[in-house]
Amino acid sequence: MINKNDVKLIRSLSLKKYRQRYKKFIVEGEKSVIEAIKFKNDDLEKLYCTHEFTEKNNIILNKILHLVQIVTQNELESISNLKNNTSVIAILEIKDYLDLTVLNDSKLLLYLDAISDPGNLGTIVRTAEWYGVDALICSPDCVDLYNPKVVQATMGSIFRLPVFAIDFNSLISLKDDNYINKYVMVMEGKDVYNYDFSFPMIIVIGNESNGVSEDIIAKCTERITIPSANRVVDSLNASIAASIVLSEVYRKRRN
Repeated sequence: MINKNDVKLIRSLSLKKYRQRYKKFIVEGEKSVIEAIKFKNDDLEKLYCTHEFTEKNNIILNKILHLVQIVTQNELESISNLKNNTSVIAILEIKDYLDLTVLNDSKLLLYLDAISDPGNLGTIVRTAEWYGVDALICSPDCVDLYNPKVVQATMGSIFRLPVFAIDFNSLISLKDDNYINKYVMVMEGKDVYNYDFSFPMIIVIGNESNGVSEDIIAKCTERITIPSANRVVDSLNASIAASIVLSEVYRKRRN
C-alpha cells in the first residue's frame, strides 16, 4: 500500500514548482519506465508497480528490487496522470548539469526556442533521436522537459538523447561561433529541400505561434524555410517542422 506521504509527493510532481523543489520527476507507463530502467538506472529513486509487472519484467528488475514497491492497480490509477496506467510509475532524480563533452563533440544540435506545448516538445525529442541529433537544447522558456506529458510523448527517448536547457547566447559561446553553422527555421528563407547543409550545425526551431525570437535569428548563419503549396496556411506545427527539416538533413548526410 502506498503511504500518504508518497501519494502526496507523486501528485505534487505533476507541477513544475514541486519538480524544481524536490529535483524529481515521474515516469508513467510500461514502455517509458522500462526505458528509464535501462538507460537511467542511477537516477531511479522509487518504482511503484503491480505484481503482474514484476512477474513480466523480473529480469530487468533484479538489480533494482530494493526500489520496487508492489501496489494494486487501483492505487496506481488513483495517482496516475494517464487514463490507462495499470502497471507502473517511477520517480527519478533530476540532474541539472551541462555535459560540455557532448556539446563540443556534436555535429548536429537542435535548439528549441520557447516551445510551449508538452506534446510537441516530447514528439520533437523522439524525432531528434530518430534522425541522429547529437543533443537537443531547450531555451529556458520552453515548457518544462520533465512535465509528465513531455516525458510520456518522448516514449523513452528522453533517457537516451542528451537534452539540456540553456539560452542561445550561452550555447554559441560554448561552441566556436565562427566554426559552427547556425540554421534558423523561418517563414521566408532558403528552400530546405534544395539547401546544401554543412556540418557541424545547429538547427533552430521556434515557438508554435511566434516563431524564433528576432535576437536569435540575428545570430544565425542562414535562414531556411519549408515551402508551402498553400499560402493560406500561415505556419506548421513545430514538431512537424522539426521532422521535415531533420529528415532532409539526414537524407543529405547519408548521401
